[in-house]
Amino acid sequence: MKYIQTIAVLLATVMIASCGIAAHDHADEGHGHDHGAIVQEQDTSHNGAAVQLDNGKAWAANAETTDGIAAMQAILDSYDPAVEDSTMLKEELEAEFSEIFAKCTMTGEAHEQLHNYLKPVHAMLEKLGGSPTVAQRQELSDYLATYGKYFH
Repeated sequence: MKYIQTIAVLLATVMIASCGIAAHDHADEGHGHDHGAIVQEQDTSHNGAAVQLDNGKAWAANAETTDGIAAMQAILDSYDPAVEDSTMLKEELEAEFSEIFAKCTMTGEAHEQLHNYLKPVHAMLEKLGGSPTVAQRQELSDYLATYGKYFH
């Protein structure tokens, strides 16, 4: 089971990287949307490309993505380090993260902004060790709580 989750996380990493490369390779092409019209409200509190709103509004996301973010938040909210195995916490979060990619049907600029949003999540998951600290869990939880600011 751990092998499958490791493969899933690696696949998600490749997808993030390839989408970033594709977005960079096509930066000069017209995609049928006005880059100047995107409001410059950004979350720059985490590394990577900043998430931008759609003319001041949240992007439409597919239900599976929204459900996946909610599931990750629920996993963190229900985690009790006194009772539960911290290794399982990371595995459950990584499995849910991989499912977001597996079920993603988003396209266009909303899809690109979702990747900008998910890159810091991936980085935070990578930093979770065998015993995630309270600060690490809180940072991830706080960041996941911002999802509704950018996507609906």
